[in-house]
Amino acid sequence: MESLRSKIREAPVTVALAGVLVVVFGLEVFFQATQRPELLARFALSGEGLARGYWWTIVTHVFLHANLLHLFVNVLGLWFVGPAVEFMFGRVRYLVIFLVSGVCGGLLQTAFSVPSAELVGASGSVCGLLLAFTTAYPDLPLRALLFFVLPVNMKARTLGLGLMVFSMVCATLHIFPQIGHLAHLGGAIAGAFLSWLWIPSDRSRLAGAPPVSTDVLLERLAEEGIESLTREERKQLEDLADQPRRAR
Repeated sequence: MESLRSKIREAPVTVALAGVLVVVFGLEVFFQATQRPELLARFALSGEGLARGYWWTIVTHVFLHANLLHLFVNVLGLWFVGPAVEFMFGRVRYLVIFLVSGVCGGLLQTAFSVPSAELVGASGSVCGLLLAFTTAYPDLPLRALLFFVLPVNMKARTLGLGLMVFSMVCATLHIFPQIGHLAHLGGAIAGAFLSWLWIPSDRSRLAGAPPVSTDVLLERLAEEGIESLTREERKQLEDLADQPRRAR
């Protein structure tokens, strides 16, 4: 319980989004049980739906899921990567990344699908959050589970690039065709772009400017968030974190 309270304090938008996904899935189950699944079709994204003027489906499809496993995987991904991205960008920009990534992923998938194919799920949004994180911290060492089984050490940029390449290959070769690989790719591209757009790069620093002290960086990080730091300054903090702790 204390862990949940801490999560709510630290990442309220992430907790709220996860809660909305679970509640909406409960409504899906209810409507299906009452033999009214046609109502759900008005909120899933498809070419036919857009042709009928169901423009809201570019957003609402993000909050629907095909089954319990689909919901679990997306909520799990949101729960792990969301708080870090929410901390980095702030609540408003974090929500923008979530929604824009979902919309871009959905539109890309729909553009290359048959008009009757219905798309649901927050996978594009979660991929966008992941790429926002790996774009902000490209050199951060991570441990990922390859095929959800094998632990592999890699840099964040490798994980992000690997996700995009894997999605593109699967979409091109029609591997696991029931999965919206282009939605993952579109969401990832959107998240990476927004991260690149909002986090200052080294190009914004004056040539020859002296490095900022660690105390100043930590103070800015606490008061203004990670987006106030340039890539060079974030790298300075990463290097500091990698140093072994002194014996006390």
